[in-house]
Amino acid sequence: MTSGQRAGSEERGAPRRRWRLPAALAAVLVLGGVAATEYTLSERGHAEVDTGEGGSLSAEGTVACASAVAEGRVAETRPAGQGSGLRVVLDVEHAYKPAGRDPGRLEFVTPEPDAGRYYRVGARMLVLVSLRAGEAPSAYRDGDAPPEGTGDALEWARTWVEKAVPRSRNLKCADDEGTG
Repeated sequence: MTSGQRAGSEERGAPRRRWRLPAALAAVLVLGGVAATEYTLSERGHAEVDTGEGGSLSAEGTVACASAVAEGRVAETRPAGQGSGLRVVLDVEHAYKPAGRDPGRLEFVTPEPDAGRYYRVGARMLVLVSLRAGEAPSAYRDGDAPPEGTGDALEWARTWVEKAVPRSRNLKCADDEGTG
């Protein structure tokens, strides 16, 4: 009788144990996916831009709130000076904003403390420099995974920006009313 009860209790316990492992693995995969997505968005600068009122800007709004949008190669990086951050010089091959700007050099500061790992000299990228003081630029580097879809981050950003620039021309950035 006791051996029969043990067999019966083991049979009832077995499905529970079989269920725990897949459930635990599923939870780990979901949490890992969320963490990886969040890391990718913050690390690559693809996170939605916060408007300060709990909302986020559309693609057109993001471009409207950019002082410059350009594609090229990182020519130089150096410490920004006061505080932390990195000064980046981009050899511009194509300027999306301001429109009609001659390709040349774009210089900007990124406040991220470990930006030197991302902005490597020679790296090809598309950069959106924000009008908002202290806000990190959004950068999309050739060869990186895109925030969505297939291809690479630079190709994705180029398509995204080419669609957003024309629609952004009639928008004004809420934080900088004198530009648009």
